[in-house]
Amino acid sequence: MRFPFQPNRSIRVKVARLLLCFGLALSVSACEGGGPGDEVWEPETAKQSTIGVPRTTAAPLTTEAATEAGTSAPETSVTDASSGSDPSAPASSEAVVTTTEEETTEPYNELDWIDYEVKSKLTEEMYESATKGLGTDNTFRMANVIKKARAGEPVTILAFGGVATAGEGATKVERSFDYLLRDYWKQTFPDSELTIARDIASATDPYYAIHRAAMFIGLKPDLVLIDFSSFNSKSPAVADAMTYLENLVRRFMAEETQPAVMLFYISTEVQSEDKDPQRTICVRYRLPMISFYDAVESGLAENVYDDRAALTTGMNTLTDEGQTIFAAILERYFNNVRAAVRSNKTNTSYVLPNSSAEASRYSGSHIADNANIRPSAKAGIAKGSPVSPDYPNGWSANAPGFEITFKITARNLGILYRAVPDPAGAEVDVFVDGNYIKTFSCADTSLAAPCDRSVELFCAGSKGQHVVTLRQKAGTAGSFFALLALLVS
Repeated sequence: MRFPFQPNRSIRVKVARLLLCFGLALSVSACEGGGPGDEVWEPETAKQSTIGVPRTTAAPLTTEAATEAGTSAPETSVTDASSGSDPSAPASSEAVVTTTEEETTEPYNELDWIDYEVKSKLTEEMYESATKGLGTDNTFRMANVIKKARAGEPVTILAFGGVATAGEGATKVERSFDYLLRDYWKQTFPDSELTIARDIASATDPYYAIHRAAMFIGLKPDLVLIDFSSFNSKSPAVADAMTYLENLVRRFMAEETQPAVMLFYISTEVQSEDKDPQRTICVRYRLPMISFYDAVESGLAENVYDDRAALTTGMNTLTDEGQTIFAAILERYFNNVRAAVRSNKTNTSYVLPNSSAEASRYSGSHIADNANIRPSAKAGIAKGSPVSPDYPNGWSANAPGFEITFKITARNLGILYRAVPDPAGAEVDVFVDGNYIKTFSCADTSLAAPCDRSVELFCAGSKGQHVVTLRQKAGTAGSFFALLALLVS
C-alpha cells in the first residue's frame, strides 16, 4: 500500500490490522530429495585447495554513505565471491493454518512502508505483474526467515546471478537495491544482523554456479536469491538449462537447514514461455518469483514511465530509478509475508516435489585444481594459471601442440577455462575414453575483456573412471590455453 501523505499512527494501525485478514493460502507438493555425491579423484597432496574461497569485504552501507543518505549505518556484513517431472504438483493435505484475528505479538512497526513505493511510483498493477508467479508460492520457508528476523536472530542471504544481482548500475552505492534492502532490514528488524553473500562469478552460467555452490553451503544461508534470467534466452539447449537450474535449486532446498529460495527476473530481455527454465522451476518447486521485467512492462503500459532506458541500462543492470522500483517490490513482498506470519496464515510445512534423477545429477559437485588433483600425462602444459587471481592453481599451455590427460572417477566432469578476445586463444579438442567428444574455443573476438567460462566435458550419469584428454586442435595456430579448474560431480 502506498501513502502519498503521512497518516497518523491510529490510521496506520487500523490499516495494518486490516492487512492481517489477508493470508497466503497455498498448498504443498509431495516428495523426495536427492542424496549427497560420492565422487573420488586422484589427489596430488593432502593440502586443502583454496580455490574460490569467498573474500569478506566491507559492507556497502558505510558510515560515510549513511551520513550522506541521512540514515544510520546498519550493522551488516558482506561476502562477495565475485572472483523432469510434472510441473503441476498435486496439492498436499497439509494446508494453511488459519486462525481468527488476534493481537500481534510483534509491535506495529511505524516503518512498515518506507517511502520506496512512493519514490518508485510502484502501482498495484506493477506489483501484481511482478509477483504473478507467487500464486504457486509455498510460504513455509520464507515465513521461517521472517520469524528468525523478528526474534532478533542473524539472517544470511545468498545471491547467485550477474552484476545486476549485486545492485550494479546505480550511480551511488546508497542508491542500489542492495543498499535499500539493508536499510529496510535494519529499520524493520533492528535486532537482526543481516549478512549478504554474493556470487557474481558464475554470472549467467548456472552450470558453473552448481559447482560454486559447494563454497557457500557452509554459510548456512537462510534465503537464497537466484537470477539466471539473462541465461534463458541464450541457452543452446533449454533442457540443459532446466537441468542446471533445477540442480542448483535442489542443492540448497535439500539442505538440512531448509533455506528459502526465491528466483528473480532482473534481466529485461523478453522471455519466451516455452524457453524459460526459471518459470518452470518456480512452479515445480512452489517458489516465490519476482520479475522486474514484468513490473517494467506494466509500468510502461500504464504510462507510469515513458522510457525503458530510464529504468535499465544497456548492460541489463538497473538505473537509480530501476533500483528503487526493485527495492519497493521486495519491500512489499516481505511485508506481505510479515502480515501472514503475524496472523498465523502461512503454510505449515514444505516437502520437496517428486523429481527425476536429472534433478540431482550434479549432487556433490565441487571445484578441483592442481592443489588436489594431478594429470596422468601432459605435454606443453605448465602447472599454474597466473592469468587468474581467483584460480591460480590450474594449468597453462606454454607451447604449440599442448596436451593434458586426467584419469578421474566421477559421474560428470567439466572445466573452467579463460576465454580471450584474441585469435591467439586455442581451439581445444576433448576426448573421453579415447572417443572425440567436442571442440571448444578459447578465442572470442566479441569479448571486450578476458573472462572465465565453463564447458561440460562429459555426463555419464553414474560414477566410473574415465580418461579425459584435452589437446590443441590439429592445424590451428592459437596456443593460449589456461585451464583454471576442474568441475567435478
